Amino acid sequence: MRSEHELIVVFKKNISEEDAEKFLSSLGVEYREGMDSSKGKIYFYATGPKYILTFEDTAQKSAFINKRYGFLPEIHQIFEPDWDIRKD
Repeated sequence: MRSEHELIVVFKKNISEEDAEKFLSSLGVEYREGMDSSKGKIYFYATGPKYILTFEDTAQKSAFINKRYGFLPEIHQIFEPDWDIRKD
């Protein structure tokens, strides 16, 4: 499912999948693994676990963005996916 209610969260390399999923579960947001298309590229190997977060609506997504999770030391990057760009 691809929608305007999604964000990509990329954790830092030293964060395990278990710790990343524990953090995401604590937020009460639906998530799934994502960004496999970057395998074989420097970015894939320089970063940790990557997930696609799916929100119920724009308000829930905005509330998440406003909490500024991107500044946490475990997070490498949070961004909105652009499903129209082909990367490979």
